[in-house]
Amino acid sequence: MRHAAADAQDGWCPPTWDGWQCWESAPPDTVATATCPTYAYLKTPSCDHYATKRCEQTGHWFTSIDQLNRTQERSDYTSCSQVSTLLSRVYVHVSAYAVSIVALVPALVIFFSYRQLKVHRVSIHKNFFVSLLLNSVMVIVFKCVVMLDELSQSGSPSILEKNGVGCKILFIMTKYCRLTNYLWQFCESYYLHKLIASAFAEQRSLLIFYIIGWVFPVIPVAVYAALRAHHADEQCWVVPVEMYEWVLNAPCLLSLVMCALFLINIIRVLVTKLRAQHANEPSQYRRAVRATLVLVPLFGLHLIVTIYRPARGTCTWMQLYYYADYMLDGLQGALVALIFCYLNGEVQNLLRNTYGRYVNLHAPVFRSGHRSSSLSCRSQHTMHTMVGIESTSMSAAVAESGPSGAAPLLPPNGADERECRL
Repeated sequence: MRHAAADAQDGWCPPTWDGWQCWESAPPDTVATATCPTYAYLKTPSCDHYATKRCEQTGHWFTSIDQLNRTQERSDYTSCSQVSTLLSRVYVHVSAYAVSIVALVPALVIFFSYRQLKVHRVSIHKNFFVSLLLNSVMVIVFKCVVMLDELSQSGSPSILEKNGVGCKILFIMTKYCRLTNYLWQFCESYYLHKLIASAFAEQRSLLIFYIIGWVFPVIPVAVYAALRAHHADEQCWVVPVEMYEWVLNAPCLLSLVMCALFLINIIRVLVTKLRAQHANEPSQYRRAVRATLVLVPLFGLHLIVTIYRPARGTCTWMQLYYYADYMLDGLQGALVALIFCYLNGEVQNLLRNTYGRYVNLHAPVFRSGHRSSSLSCRSQHTMHTMVGIESTSMSAAVAESGPSGAAPLLPPNGADERECRL
């Protein structure tokens, strides 16, 4: 206190209590910072935020007049709010899923439009794409309806605080669609592994895949809903309860582990076959690496990059982590649609043929003009051919009669052919 008093006598702002925490003495014309107290947050953040308090040139803390015309010292705790940070995360997540929706809808239209694509491999792709699309729609609806309402700070009770039945149903549907993503990833990896590792095994029915992808997720979701309804029925079940979250997380983690094992064995089989066909060629390793990169988003293994969430860190690092996590999560649908639909050679050939038929059906003028010019060129070519035959016979007759002869009346065939081409 003596040191503080000496500082105050030297023109520094004295130590003070603002009702929330203590502030040490500060030199004039500076801004003091202090860690936000834990009770300043609605939820303890994973990084430290800092409040500020300005020391004026006069050696007094900044003051303002309140509603009762009283002059009071002011501390700025606005930076303790996480609203702007959480809003930016919501916007990034919603934007990433919106990109996936834009990519998935045309891909599904293409898959359902062509009879040539009605095979088991593409049928599994279609179900996985539908799962990704449903999950994207549900996440966007949940974020926009529930989370943005929670962050709006309107003063009235939020949807989470009301804890209504509709909010819980929306949350459970989001969880169901999320779980179907992981299980259809497992179906994709299992089917491809079976094709490559067991080349002579034929998959006659996809019923087991439909049960795994669409029916099985109902069981853990129903168990989770029952547990939350009886033991943690608050805030639309959005706030996680760790012991119950494993009911949903365990199938997801098991799916990722199985997908990783399938991928490792697929790469092993590919490298073995390539090595047998092209011994000691570097291209075999490039093919294996390319196959790995292509299958990573299909199997959902890119999620392993951000599977570990650090408990603490700087605010910048934590924000970058969430951005990366949300981008990898939300853009999976766009990546899968790009690789397995738009860049697929078979799909490109079908689209090219469809476009060619469309041009032929909707351009009659161009088609008739092109046909008439082609016929004229063919007739001229036929006429010149006949004249050439006659000229040859005449030349032979002239050669027998004498060296002199008349010049041809028609231009050479080559000139007319060039004109027809032009």
